[in-house]
Amino acid sequence: MPLTVVPSSSTDAQEIAILLQRSITELCVADHGSDPDKYGPWLANKTAENVRGWIEAPGRVFSALDGHGRVIGVAMGSTDGEVLLNYVLPEARFSGVSKRLMRAVENYFVERGLTVSRLKSTQTAAWFYRSIGYVETGEKEERKAMTFRQFERRCRNEQAV
Repeated sequence: MPLTVVPSSSTDAQEIAILLQRSITELCVADHGSDPDKYGPWLANKTAENVRGWIEAPGRVFSALDGHGRVIGVAMGSTDGEVLLNYVLPEARFSGVSKRLMRAVENYFVERGLTVSRLKSTQTAAWFYRSIGYVETGEKEERKAMTFRQFERRCRNEQAV
């Protein structure tokens, strides 16, 4: 599948918001158990308006585009080295999209002179972050009736393939 990772455009905000909502409801069942009381608060800020704000704010939001220019993944990194988003469409799962997005975010961190990348992971994604070299720090955060685990790894500037 042809794949391009680019800085996100605010014109894609609605498409990105839908991607976030689908990814959470369809792929993160291990975290929310299909319980609307759990995933509802998680989805509350996943609106086109908020996505536009994230794209225009400091930090960087990246979109993974398929060969037709459709957004199939999105990731966001803060100015201080935290991965704030990394989501894919359900049909794009296990196709390398998340790895490419993480590479883009980490390259952004390296360009900023940062040496460590940090993130809070869902239960669903923890295996993925371990598979790309992230290490759990032991810190946990309870929010939205779910547990998020802190991970980190040293940044590496890698070529996007």
